[in-house]
Amino acid sequence: MKALTVGEMRDWEEGMKERGCEEATLMERAGKGIAEALRKHFPLPGSLVIYLGKGHNAGDALVAARHLQRWGWRVECRAVFSEIHWAVLTRQQYRQWRDLPEVVEAASSVTVVMDGLLGIGARGMLRDPVRRAVLEIREMREKSDAIVVALDVPTGLDAETGVSDDVVVEADMTLAIGAPKLGLLDAKAVNVVGRIELIDLGIVKRRESDQARCLIVPGSLGSVLVRRPHDFHKGQAGRLSVVAGSPGMEGAAVLCANAAMRVGAGMVTLWVPERALPGVISRVFPEVMVRGFRSLREVEWGKADAFIMGPGCGEGLAEDFEQMADLLLRDDLPGVLDADALNAIARHEGHHVFREHHVLTPHAGEFARLFPDRVQLEREEMCRTFAASHDAVLLLKGARTLVHQHGSPLFYNSTGHAGMATAGMGDVLSGVIGGLLAQGVPAMESACLGAWLAGRAAECAAPLGSVSLRSVVASDLLLHLGVALQEWESA
Repeated sequence: MKALTVGEMRDWEEGMKERGCEEATLMERAGKGIAEALRKHFPLPGSLVIYLGKGHNAGDALVAARHLQRWGWRVECRAVFSEIHWAVLTRQQYRQWRDLPEVVEAASSVTVVMDGLLGIGARGMLRDPVRRAVLEIREMREKSDAIVVALDVPTGLDAETGVSDDVVVEADMTLAIGAPKLGLLDAKAVNVVGRIELIDLGIVKRRESDQARCLIVPGSLGSVLVRRPHDFHKGQAGRLSVVAGSPGMEGAAVLCANAAMRVGAGMVTLWVPERALPGVISRVFPEVMVRGFRSLREVEWGKADAFIMGPGCGEGLAEDFEQMADLLLRDDLPGVLDADALNAIARHEGHHVFREHHVLTPHAGEFARLFPDRVQLEREEMCRTFAASHDAVLLLKGARTLVHQHGSPLFYNSTGHAGMATAGMGDVLSGVIGGLLAQGVPAMESACLGAWLAGRAAECAAPLGSVSLRSVVASDLLLHLGVALQEWESA
């Protein structure tokens, strides 16, 4: 979904009013969406502390408070201005919430602090009492492990530019109301914004020009996953060939192949060096067909619809680069180039193998090896300069994974958390993307959806406030890809 400027968002709101949608109606829709988003990420009711300003941002928060309290949340409101200064709608919402019966004890021990202080139009340095409230929110997050959720934009962050005040709310999650604002996607705002969740108000989700910035959310890519008819069979679900693994890195091959199966690939053939066979066969899903090879010359795509090459391959691909290049260019297959495949291409300056139906999945270090002359660029500019000279899809991994291709918008992934900073996550991601490619999903859409699914599976494996993010391992994602897929399909 396209990120909007503050002016564009205001224009949409005015247009809704002209079409007869009252501000109170928009507030109700926004507030209920906020409540539903919190219930999605925190299935068991906990304690909610809301910091209220005086504008409609606070009104949205109060609508959410009303719904959440009815669902068993224990809600406390902390207003930083006296009620006489509030907007009329905000006062009305406060009185409706105040008349609800209080919840004495919540079902879970999680504490969520909601930042409803300022809206997207706020500019300039923060002043008391708002500044003092921001400092309180920061202290609660640092000293009591409270989870901070910002409404539309964290207070102290410029919604247009992503520039922060010297004092700013550091959110674990930002609920973007209606559409993401441009400042939320800025690289320097990542640690202030946290995870971005869209609160859908019916703004049209469409792909824009190649200069647009878009957030990957369910429904934003069109119908990329078609509903399967009852007589669907494995041949229609796609055949995937995977070249991965090496002695000591068998786990990469296992994670990659298993992830492809979990997202619906009909048949997966895993090619591994013969010396790695014992460590792979004993761990991979029994549904995966495993083949050993002594040289890449022995690898055959056969009837494959897509391929993956690189996870855990070690130095083998670099030593056999000519055979690797021949395999890539022999058939016009869509595929994923990851990890050691990218390192081999970098070592031999083999960028000529890239095709428009290839998805490249480097992290920052791998990108630097591929394009050492571009390491000083900002991440967004890395993507744009790549797209100017290559036709392939680039998925640049990071806290806000970016996906770009020549002629398409720059896409930002909305899902995931810091628990994904552990070995094997990239192998799962490659498997997910490859599994989607095998099912006929185009390369750009496979990369965007794959990033979203992997991040959402990680969130399902370790919901905020339930377990420590430090405990997450890549194989946990395999158990939750089905839930992530269902959420995307049902949007």
